[in-house]
Amino acid sequence: MNYKSALVAASLGVAVLLQATAAIAQTKVRVGWCTSVPTTGAVPFAVATKLGWFKQAGVDVELVNFPGSSDCVRNVATGEVLVAVPTVDPVAILSLTGVRTQVFYTAYRRNIFGLAVPADSPIKTYADLRGKKIGVTSMASAGVIVARSVAKSTSLDPDRDIRIVVSGQPAQTAVLLKRGDIDAVSQWDTQYALMELAGVPMRQLDDKSLSSFPANSFVATPDTIKTKSDLLSRMMRAYTMGVLYTIAKPRAASEMFHAVYPQVVPAGMDPVQALDQATTMLSTVIAKWTLESTDIRWGESSLDTYQRYLDWLRDAGILKDKVDARDIATNELVDAINKDLDLKAVEAALAN
Repeated sequence: MNYKSALVAASLGVAVLLQATAAIAQTKVRVGWCTSVPTTGAVPFAVATKLGWFKQAGVDVELVNFPGSSDCVRNVATGEVLVAVPTVDPVAILSLTGVRTQVFYTAYRRNIFGLAVPADSPIKTYADLRGKKIGVTSMASAGVIVARSVAKSTSLDPDRDIRIVVSGQPAQTAVLLKRGDIDAVSQWDTQYALMELAGVPMRQLDDKSLSSFPANSFVATPDTIKTKSDLLSRMMRAYTMGVLYTIAKPRAASEMFHAVYPQVVPAGMDPVQALDQATTMLSTVIAKWTLESTDIRWGESSLDTYQRYLDWLRDAGILKDKVDARDIATNELVDAINKDLDLKAVEAALAN
């Protein structure tokens, strides 16, 4: 081989190497998770990480914990995290102050929030909450907004007729309920399941309107959605594959959750018992992820449903002005996310 041929061959080799390196290059994406520790809702992240789907998509996902949804939205707006998974209420509330973020993927198709009381409590309706203490995980939690909204919807003054207090995580909340230090809680379904495991059977107060509204979903700034559409679409395809696997094999998915996020395993608990507990709670979450019908695409947002929720928040006095659903939710990326879902990879993983 002469010098020129060797040079060409070397150049081609370098080009191939660069292409291979580019193909596996990982873009770091910080995702805001709106509780102090990862919850079972984060299982699809663990599955997509463990099965290499994020890596194949060229995405390196880091979950960043915040006390609540309001903190998540603010940190998306400031750029501390690229994406977060909050409830929609602070997206709408903060939009009225000029903080612009948008839902680009509806994850929870039905609301996970709602007020609950011990099963033997005399409290049957929202009206019975007059003079009662309601526990929330933090004052930044969407539970605060829900508690104030339902109070207003039944003609209670949320500033005078109820008292919202921080009761902490489920085990601590269960103790406070047993002692009578709080009367009700405004948290979410898996928290109530954990309270039951801590010895306090719970009963959610019935509210068909609230339960039909969407809950935690993926949010970014409008500029990010526009300029980083490919990155977000790749990440959400891998996440969706994680959801599909989790729905089909919740116990195996729970094992991956404990492997990727070992800090979620309760200290001192037998590993099998911990896995049983995680799988039980996951069944509650899965019910909120499943699509309403076969013609709905993964991540798709029903703007009519969002508008009903926004109007409900305004009627409750939480929103001080009308908010258009089109300003806080978009389906701009839904086609790209669903078009190239690698369903064969999911089937292959499920077959193992």
